[in-house]
Amino acid sequence: MKKVRLVYLGIILSLVLNVVGGTVAVFAEETLEEETTEVERENTAEEAEEKEEEEEKEEENQERIFIKSFNPGYSGIGEFFEVGARLRGDSFSLAGFSIIYTTASGKDYVVYEFSEDEETVGESLLFRLKSSDEVKAVEDYREVADAIYTRNMAQGGGRLKILKLVKEGEVEEENQYETVDSLCWGLEEEGGETCYLKFNSKTPTTLVRDDEAEEMEDLFKHLENYTPNYDSEKPSLVKVEKEKKEEEIIEPKCRAIRFNEILTYFETEASEQFVEFYNDGELAVNLDGCILRYKNKDYELSGTISAGGLIAIYPFLAFQLRLTKNPTSSNELRLVDADGVVVDKLVYYSGQKKGVALAQFGYVADGSEQWLQTYSPTPAEENNYQKFKTCPAGKVINEETGNCVNETKISTELEACPEGKYRNPLTNRCKSYATTAAKELKPCAEGYERNPATGRCKKIVDNSGAAYPLESETFEEKSKFIATYAIIGVVALGVIYIIYQYRAEIVGLFRRK
Repeated sequence: MKKVRLVYLGIILSLVLNVVGGTVAVFAEETLEEETTEVERENTAEEAEEKEEEEEKEEENQERIFIKSFNPGYSGIGEFFEVGARLRGDSFSLAGFSIIYTTASGKDYVVYEFSEDEETVGESLLFRLKSSDEVKAVEDYREVADAIYTRNMAQGGGRLKILKLVKEGEVEEENQYETVDSLCWGLEEEGGETCYLKFNSKTPTTLVRDDEAEEMEDLFKHLENYTPNYDSEKPSLVKVEKEKKEEEIIEPKCRAIRFNEILTYFETEASEQFVEFYNDGELAVNLDGCILRYKNKDYELSGTISAGGLIAIYPFLAFQLRLTKNPTSSNELRLVDADGVVVDKLVYYSGQKKGVALAQFGYVADGSEQWLQTYSPTPAEENNYQKFKTCPAGKVINEETGNCVNETKISTELEACPEGKYRNPLTNRCKSYATTAAKELKPCAEGYERNPATGRCKKIVDNSGAAYPLESETFEEKSKFIATYAIIGVVALGVIYIIYQYRAEIVGLFRRK
């Protein structure tokens, strides 16, 4: 009986455990499902947030400017292109953007580079070729376009691109750009781009953007009789003056720096060209921020000049800049301070010589600087004046021509001439004495005589006049005749003068009678 009870108790305990286990399993399953659902909800929310951020980022990175139209120019239609803009406010800064034209051969040209202070206040910018008839017909290009450019583009094929500066390159590194938009025509397609048909000179068209196009190949279409959008009274491209913050005000730095020497006409390589500066102040000067301006382009200087010191800048090595070796008229360099003030100017003229520097040597009477050519260039050292070039061994300078000539050996003490000779003071050569000693000279031939000056025989000239006697001639009667007539003529002239002088009195005398 006791065993039966134990069996029943085991069965009951087993049933209880099964019920409890099932309940726990169901509860665990429900808990797991709830946790899974919560995780899925959280993941879905995160994905939504990420998608929203991506959309915002995509919207932020959306093209702000793009190519709107392009016309390569035809007979009677000048070349132009338009740039469109999507404004989120009143204006959009164009700083860092540039427009590039790539030829069919792959060479790039900068068509237009926007400055730091240029902005667009409209949704369309019109650019015209400077040499087009539309621009030539007006005094101010702003009457017909927002801006002008000089590089014309081919009808047969090319690419027009808008680039944005992403990162400025460090020293000896190139800037990094990204392509914002591009338009290709008449070329083979590259990298999945769409290249549209080239232009036909017989049928003038303009490639115009269609923002409603669904396919990329339909984004631009050749349209005839297209007129670009431009209002001369409300141009879209404007320049905005940037206000300097108080902490951004730049202090002058290079006021004490002066040009001191320059060499432009190099011997073999452009790397020999140099520009030397002198610090006329009492303190050392850091040139960072100072500018060398040449042909309207600025080149930032660097380095430090001690008080009263010198520094030489090599333009080709520092900026890949070649100075004109020998200008046809003149060239000018300017030293511009960090605050934009022109500190000093250096003008060098035509007439530069190979390997010859132009340097300052003091001042003239009126107080202006004296600049002279010197055959002794001294970059970063005290100037040294050398009027003539250095001649090679065996040659000396001809001061009249400035050329090197063969050296002539001249002895300061001349040797005595041999016996029977003397030194000619005009030629410094020895010359034989002329002697008249009869015993040393041969007798002259008949009809000749010895010249005592030269000791040579010369022909005797008969000048006695015996062969041609002179005959006298008397002119006494003829002279008297001439004298008589001369006296009569003088008297007659006197009488005529008296009658003329007193003609009134003589006439009155006869009337009284």
